Amino acid sequence: MGQAVDQAQQERELTKQALAADVDRLEARVRAELDWRARLRRDAPRYLALGAGAVLLVGAVVALRARLRKRPGNQPETAPASLDDVAAELREIRHRLERRETPPVWQRAVLRGVTSAAAAGGTLVARRVMERGSGTDEGSTGTHG
Repeated sequence: MGQAVDQAQQERELTKQALAADVDRLEARVRAELDWRARLRRDAPRYLALGAGAVLLVGAVVALRARLRKRPGNQPETAPASLDDVAAELREIRHRLERRETPPVWQRAVLRGVTSAAAAGGTLVARRVMERGSGTDEGSTGTHG
């Protein structure tokens, strides 16, 4: 009987030592992952490449927009000559603005779907919280009674 107890204690000590070594390795790994300086040194080329790509993309977009604006076909027409022309142009601008303010059908459908899903999820969470609350109240009153 004493030999079995000694063997169990020895196994427990070995297990504790193995766990301590695992914890030390895990702690070192976590520290290495959270060390932002080391991570920056390690990933600097990737960050530089991403930054350069972003700068090139933004530069290309700006250059393309500037080039498209300078085309002769994109120049605004001359100012209207009469009051009727001004009124017609204002009506056209108002009509374009009204069309822009209403979102597309697919966007409205997605928004309604997300709103409904959020409401249903909130209801489900509230119901579960209430069930847990009522379940713990019944369990606690049953143990004290």
